[in-house]
Amino acid sequence: MKKLKKLKKFSFLAFVVLLAITVILIVVGSQLETVSAHFKTYSEPGISAGVAYKIPSLPAPDAPRPVPAYPQSNSDVNLPVRKSIVDLTPKEKAAFVNALKTVKNTIPQGSKLSIFDQLVLQHVMVAGFEKPFKSSGPASGFNPAHPGHPAFLPWHRQLLDDLENALQKIDPSVTIPYWDWTDPKALDVMLSDDFMGGNGEGVKVKIPGVGTFAGGPVKSGPFADWTLNEDIHIEPINFSSLGSKIVRFLQVPPFDKYPMPKEVIDRMMNLNDYEVFSAVLEGGGVGLNEKGKLVEDWAVHVVSHAMIGGVVLKDYEKTALPANQARNLGTMMSILSSPYDPTFWLTHSNVDRLWAEWQDRGHTGEKFYPAKGKDYGYNLNDPIWPWDGGKSKPGNLNDTDLVSMLPVTNKIITAADLLDFRQLGYTYDTTRLRSVKPLLEPKPKRKHS
Repeated sequence: MKKLKKLKKFSFLAFVVLLAITVILIVVGSQLETVSAHFKTYSEPGISAGVAYKIPSLPAPDAPRPVPAYPQSNSDVNLPVRKSIVDLTPKEKAAFVNALKTVKNTIPQGSKLSIFDQLVLQHVMVAGFEKPFKSSGPASGFNPAHPGHPAFLPWHRQLLDDLENALQKIDPSVTIPYWDWTDPKALDVMLSDDFMGGNGEGVKVKIPGVGTFAGGPVKSGPFADWTLNEDIHIEPINFSSLGSKIVRFLQVPPFDKYPMPKEVIDRMMNLNDYEVFSAVLEGGGVGLNEKGKLVEDWAVHVVSHAMIGGVVLKDYEKTALPANQARNLGTMMSILSSPYDPTFWLTHSNVDRLWAEWQDRGHTGEKFYPAKGKDYGYNLNDPIWPWDGGKSKPGNLNDTDLVSMLPVTNKIITAADLLDFRQLGYTYDTTRLRSVKPLLEPKPKRKHS
């Protein structure tokens, strides 16, 4: 009888412990799942979180380097100028917003998508070339735009140029302004109600040991009324939909510090090797510490994405890296479909500006870009998808046929075609040769007798 009582007591205690564990799991799970309660989930999950990232090596101090090369004086006279967002007039802000909204609402004949949605989809579908998916053609197996590959900078330069050309058909005065991450005023200017709109609203995400953070669909500013294609607006871990609205979670730790220290950019700009410079600027897994040493990290460009989109890490004691992300919260941090947030174009205009400045500082021309020996799409004269004349085709990422929605283009563009930004028809307010004399090739010093 006593044994039976003990057994019943043990069974009751076991039930209580099991119930307590279940409750804890439900609570913790709900904290991380709050934001996705309305998400559409696809039947086939995508690739697992995190992409293997190979840190490039810094060249040896005595390694041969190309002779510095500089742009020609006055080669950008009369070119349209991309300006910092803090220097835009109210009229220029309104012109950019109006042109962008018009492009978003313009559907070309024979297409199911607007011009803007087509550009977003091209950015999404670069992932369709990675090995888990059924891609074809010479680019199969090689993501043409991310992460850490030499084509990251020229690929996005062409995407920016495609959007800017579309905007200028609406209003020839419009250029894509840039968000200087080191400017203390720029974040508030960008997120004002007369420009990009503010943080998302209506959702709270609790991160145990870190805090509770607000965000959700954007409900303020000129883009609050945008309707996004739910099949294209997807997050990159399991390719589930983020819904039909732009989603933001501003400054969720560890990406809550602003502005970015200028020293971070200065160290990067002092690099001489293109592949190392490109990898550090992208920041998808490699950064440059205070001693100028390459380290595993999310840095520079990726920080700007995370600051707007928000990310939850698995372990906050460890470095923020792709393999340490538990979930991406908003549009900007869902890297594939991040162009759906208009702030993407401002951050990538800044990426392109920094590359343009680096080029002007003695790295002008083809000899600084890998000529051969890389995987397909990463060499100087390789056609870059989707501007490859139809040679390659990505695979679908889930059970939605996104490939069939891609625009057809007969363009053939290589990195060599994209190195000279002035030939593409624009410059920046920081690269105007007639006003930035230190960027020009220095005159030889006179010999004293």
